[in-house]
Amino acid sequence: MSPLLTLRKPPSSPTPQTSAAVAARTPSRFTAHGKDFRLYVGLALVLASMLLGARVIASSDNRAQLWTAQSDLAAGITLRADDLHAVAVGVDDPSSYVESSTSLVGKVLQRPVGAGELIGSTAIGDAIPAKHRLVTIAVDPLHSPPGLTRGERVDVYVTPADSASGPLPPTLMLSGALVADPGTTDASGSGQLGVVVDVSTGDAAKAVEAARGGQVDVVRVGEGQ
Repeated sequence: MSPLLTLRKPPSSPTPQTSAAVAARTPSRFTAHGKDFRLYVGLALVLASMLLGARVIASSDNRAQLWTAQSDLAAGITLRADDLHAVAVGVDDPSSYVESSTSLVGKVLQRPVGAGELIGSTAIGDAIPAKHRLVTIAVDPLHSPPGLTRGERVDVYVTPADSASGPLPPTLMLSGALVADPGTTDASGSGQLGVVVDVSTGDAAKAVEAARGGQVDVVRVGEGQ
């Protein structure tokens, strides 16, 4: 008796739909690598922004609040609150300047300071510097510019009293003198202003002569003159 043969059905080949479903469930290595690359780029951007922010904060921390001059200030003047303005600036050596936390009211400038200039620590003292003189000149209000302020430059002319031969021309006594105080009306009742000018030791005699030599005219010097 011959043995029975069992016929087996050959396995069916996968259909296109089955292959597509398997491929959809199994991400390719390329797709995984692409996601990793985007993740690394995102992390790098975050780190870069953090470092940039830290540098900005660090640079702002290096800025110091320092005093500057509101206008041109003469050597020898006693500082007032309205002479000063605090600014935040970045400097290599803040100790070379005066921080705004330090009061300068009542201190005396040892050298001229320009408008907007940082006030150096060596420019401040308690007395008038030796090479400067402050001279008060009596001026009729009609012979002084209106609105004259500290720090402006002026020319000082003196016109002697008329002689027997007639009027005498004015003489320039001081050129570009720095106004330390524009003055107020004399309390004695003369009606004159006491304009204080800052001059060098060599010009002090000229300033005194101007104060006593005749009719005084104070002429404002324009910027850039």
